[in-house]
Amino acid sequence: MRQIIHQRWSSLSHRERLLVLGVGVLTAAALFFVLVMDPLLERLDRIDRLIAGKQRAIRELTTLGADYRAARDQQARLDERMAAGKGRFSLLSYLEESAAGAKIRDRITAMQPQASSSKQGYKETSVELRLEGVLLPQLLMLLVKLEDSPYLLQVMRLYVKPRFDAPHLSDITLLVSTYDKE
Repeated sequence: MRQIIHQRWSSLSHRERLLVLGVGVLTAAALFFVLVMDPLLERLDRIDRLIAGKQRAIRELTTLGADYRAARDQQARLDERMAAGKGRFSLLSYLEESAAGAKIRDRITAMQPQASSSKQGYKETSVELRLEGVLLPQLLMLLVKLEDSPYLLQVMRLYVKPRFDAPHLSDITLLVSTYDKE
C-alpha cells in the first residue's frame, strides 16, 4: 500500500504535488476547525451567555438584598413603635385625646371597637370613630395627630360625607387600627 502511494506520488508533477499538498493542508485545517475549533467556540459562547446570566442574577440579588435590608429595618422600626405602647396604650383613649387636641372631641358621636384579628404573629385592634359637623381643617388636624403618634396607628378607612344642612361641615367615619405582637 505504501509502495503504491509512493509510486503515484513520484509520477505526479511538481505542480500537482503542490496542489495535493495544498488540498491536504486545507482538508486538515477544515477538519481541525470542524472537530476542534467550532465546538470550542460554541462552548465559549455558551459560557459567555451563562456568565451574563449569572451577572444579571447577582445584580438582582444585590437589589433584592438592599430591598430586604430596607424592609427589615422598617419592620424593626415598626416593632419599636409597637413596643412603645405595649401594656399602657389604649386606642380608645388615644383617639379621644387626639380629637380633643384637634378641638373636635364634642363632635364624637360614636367610638365602636371592632373585633380583633390575628395575622402572621400580629394582633390588630380597630376602632371605628364617627364624627358629625366637622370642618375639613379640623379633620386634617386629627389625621396629622394620628400620623404623628408615637404608637403604631393606621387609618384603614376614611369616609367623609358633606352635611345636607351645612355643606361646609362634614360627617366623618374613620376606622383606625393599631397592632401588637402576639
